[in-house]
Amino acid sequence: MVPQNNMTRRSALFLAAAAAGAALTPSALATPPSASDHQFSPPPADVQHDLDAILQAKGKVSDGIYSIGIDRNDITDVTLNGVSITPAFALGGGLYFQQNSDGTATMNGDFCFKANELNPVIKTLIQHDIFVQAEHQHMYDFTPIVWFLHFRAHGDARRIAKGFKAALATTSTPFPQTGPSKPPTSPLPADQIGKILGAKPSIHSGGVVKFNVPRAEQITLGGVPVSPYLNVAAPIAFMPHGGGQNAACIPDFGMIASEINPVIGLMQNHGWDIGCLYNQETDEHPQLYFSHQFKTGDAIQLAHEVRAGLNLTNSKFKSS
Repeated sequence: MVPQNNMTRRSALFLAAAAAGAALTPSALATPPSASDHQFSPPPADVQHDLDAILQAKGKVSDGIYSIGIDRNDITDVTLNGVSITPAFALGGGLYFQQNSDGTATMNGDFCFKANELNPVIKTLIQHDIFVQAEHQHMYDFTPIVWFLHFRAHGDARRIAKGFKAALATTSTPFPQTGPSKPPTSPLPADQIGKILGAKPSIHSGGVVKFNVPRAEQITLGGVPVSPYLNVAAPIAFMPHGGGQNAACIPDFGMIASEINPVIGLMQNHGWDIGCLYNQETDEHPQLYFSHQFKTGDAIQLAHEVRAGLNLTNSKFKSS
């Protein structure tokens, strides 16, 4: 006869599982880290100066990072649903740098390429220890099709910039990048749109107005905590189209898996053209999925619809 206090293996496993479940009650779960738990800084001023010189483009400090935007001003024939797409609106990209506590820099970026440029660029990036993270289209109905690469690197900021510039030397990207002779303006109500979106506007060539809406949780790339603005926010661009405050708009929603169907379903119900869905970073936590979308109309109405989509994500909004 087996003694009654002799526990079977199955009983032991059951009790162990029950104990583990009890340990995972909501009160025992740790709150996920927030991006506000970290302070992020751009590279020092002397490094910023050198990055501008290496890349032949002017960067800026914003939201604790240093960003250098580069437009494909040589690509001027792209249309989307019959709308001419300007380089400042959706044909370009940039590099985003943050300074780490150990003196290294983390860079995350993306850029627009012609099909015949992709392989030479990828080869050069890899030769310079820059991680290739994704290759895809943003909107499947760009005519002609253009492609986007996402990439990241960690280490000396100057070395990273030289590697990326070497990659761009294999393309027809024009340098030096020259900005407008005076601060650009827009016929679109940028501040009003910003209040709706909960984000700060920036105005670019051709009256294009851009916003970045970050996620609230802490994101890591390659194990490094990164700024929510290090090219992992949701960028939203408005381009004047049709006169008055009418615009073409492309939001790029950054979502975790459970947010995808609610966001895309809502936007599709509002008549948005749903573009490509993809990952744009590797070794990222949490893993994000991005979806570009397109619609034309009254800029204020478009902004309200985009905000409704953002409200279905774990986004962090600036107060008006």
